[in-house]
Amino acid sequence: MATYNRTHASERMKRNNPMHKEASRRNMQATLRAKGHMPTSSGGNGTGPTQAQRMRAWALGWPMEFVIKTHLPTCNALHVPTSYKLDIANPHFMIAIEVDGGSHRARERQAQDRKKEQVLAGLRWTVLRCTNQDVTEHLADCVQMVLFTISR
Repeated sequence: MATYNRTHASERMKRNNPMHKEASRRNMQATLRAKGHMPTSSGGNGTGPTQAQRMRAWALGWPMEFVIKTHLPTCNALHVPTSYKLDIANPHFMIAIEVDGGSHRARERQAQDRKKEQVLAGLRWTVLRCTNQDVTEHLADCVQMVLFTISR
């Protein structure tokens, strides 16, 4: 009985979802605009590289948006994804560079960043982090940090 109810309730909820109606979506958008609502994140996956990321990649001549497979199953106890996308990377030196925006100041995002760094360290990658502001204001210093890491 519970399975039957769950299946039919799910179908009913999908069928009656007001966000499937164009008028409801327009009304919701107008309400959010009137309240001054803005999304909490302005970057991240799917939005392309930032100007700072492009600057640093160009200065180093390294590829952007480099994907590393974690070789873990889809469902794992640590909830680690099957791959990570690195802002800038050099697979020969196994150095990953993450250029962080303002969203990385949030505690939740910092915890995600630490987990990502631990997984990558387990795969023998070195992760270097800098902020967008560091790159745009001190690009030469950021490049020097990478060159120093390579020379070690």
